[in-house]
Amino acid sequence: MIFVRLRNVIGTLLLLTLFLEAGCQEKKTPYPDHPGGKIYQGKMRMDIKCHGCHGWLGEGGRHAPPLVKSGRTLSYKAFSSAVIYGRAGIMPAYNKMLSEGEIRQMMEWLELASRVRVTE
Repeated sequence: MIFVRLRNVIGTLLLLTLFLEAGCQEKKTPYPDHPGGKIYQGKMRMDIKCHGCHGWLGEGGRHAPPLVKSGRTLSYKAFSSAVIYGRAGIMPAYNKMLSEGEIRQMMEWLELASRVRVTE
């Protein structure tokens, strides 16, 4: 009985480790210079850096506002400023973690998501 539980716990830990390792790798697109490939890269960066607070599709969360609602009205300058410098201790600053091109790709993803996704 104890061996069955131990085997289940070990199996669960191994499976969780595999999922975490697979999800934390940066995914690449075969067409990085194509506009669709750039938007895909923006979504992947949002998934890696922002989904914990802003949700998988930018719909918002407990501690962060929905980004997909403001995707049409938010200026690139305001978005990049929030990403680079953070927000008053609430949002971390990604000053040296993301390049300007990566931030632009994330903004392009948000613009697309705001047009496709219907939110309240």
